[in-house]
Amino acid sequence: MKKTLTMKDIAKLAGVSQPTVSRVVNGNPTVDPEVRARIEKIISDQGFKPNSSAKTLRSNSSKIIGVILFDLSNYYYLEMIKYVEKVAGENGYTVIILNSQGDKYLEKEHILNLQARNVDGIIIAPVAKENLEFLKNQNENFVIVDCTLPNYPCVYTSLIQGGKIATEHLFNLNHRKICFIGADKKNTKLLGIKEFFSEKDLNFSDEWFIETDPTNANLDNLSLKLNSIKDFPTAFITSNDIIALNLIKELDKKGLYTPKDISILSFDDTIISTALNITSIRHPVDLMMKNAIDYLLNENKLPIQKSLSPILIERDSTSLLDIPF
Repeated sequence: MKKTLTMKDIAKLAGVSQPTVSRVVNGNPTVDPEVRARIEKIISDQGFKPNSSAKTLRSNSSKIIGVILFDLSNYYYLEMIKYVEKVAGENGYTVIILNSQGDKYLEKEHILNLQARNVDGIIIAPVAKENLEFLKNQNENFVIVDCTLPNYPCVYTSLIQGGKIATEHLFNLNHRKICFIGADKKNTKLLGIKEFFSEKDLNFSDEWFIETDPTNANLDNLSLKLNSIKDFPTAFITSNDIIALNLIKELDKKGLYTPKDISILSFDDTIISTALNITSIRHPVDLMMKNAIDYLLNENKLPIQKSLSPILIERDSTSLLDIPF
């Protein structure tokens, strides 16, 4: 039988003190990066799983679910927290919420910290695939939310479908010049938009895609990029509500107002879109969290790839374009 390693064993293999290993496991940022990397490699190679409580070890359940989210400055992730706490509470569990801030190293520290607390499962909106491989190699009970990756358990909204639904809504309002503002060209929302254009035998101009960091609330370069568009769109689709808010500000500077001059449709349907009456694509976050927790608590689980359908919420930011086609 393989010996169960302790922190003392890990410390001996790494050539450091046991308290140093403990600091790495608990996510303490004061450890030298080179030493941290060496300890984390040994932990990964040896399949070490720390337990911080003899009580939870004996009961084999902490009744805690860990949740690692990408960006808690985004209201969308705050919606996730609301529903995950609700569903977990209904099942007799509490949750630990951690923010990776889009940083793969911080995400790894959070994973180690949750393992030290002997959580019964981890819900993660991931930053780095290498951290998912770590979870998988450790036989950790985890599920990914908000994106789909082959060979991993995932619960997500079909954003390709969302892109198509958004574009179809604007198409039915006579819009043909539709610009998307979001992350890179592989963005699944953008793929859905382009797929709809292709099905209608229409051309999606390259200049109708504005690439930006969706976590950047300031969007400092948005004005410059808008000014560079030669064939200006009649409608915009934004990757999230924060971008939509900043887009409205920039268009106002140009004397273009929604929906009289420009239609705007966003993703996420957070409090921002509600307050500003922005038409938005809603993620069924309540179902996402329910499916995620159901998966974690199912002892006889099979790998899951659960796709949820997005929902169009119509408000006053989109209107019929007067020019007939």
